[in-house]
Amino acid sequence: MTTAIPKKLLTEREAAEYLGYRPASLRQSRCMGILAGAKPPKSTKLGRGIRYDIADLDAWIEQVTKGATA
Repeated sequence: MTTAIPKKLLTEREAAEYLGYRPASLRQSRCMGILAGAKPPKSTKLGRGIRYDIADLDAWIEQVTKGATA
């Protein structure tokens, strides 16, 4: 029997800390459509808050760091 591991969704504050940004920077990036020269990380509205999947944050980090080294 395989047990599925639930996705860990981070709050805006947790995601900002994970990325090294302020929560206000993530909010602004969603409105403006850009963060660190790239599309902002994918977010999901859940209830009254915004959530970020760690896998999406990691993919965004990978995209940004590849762009910086290219």
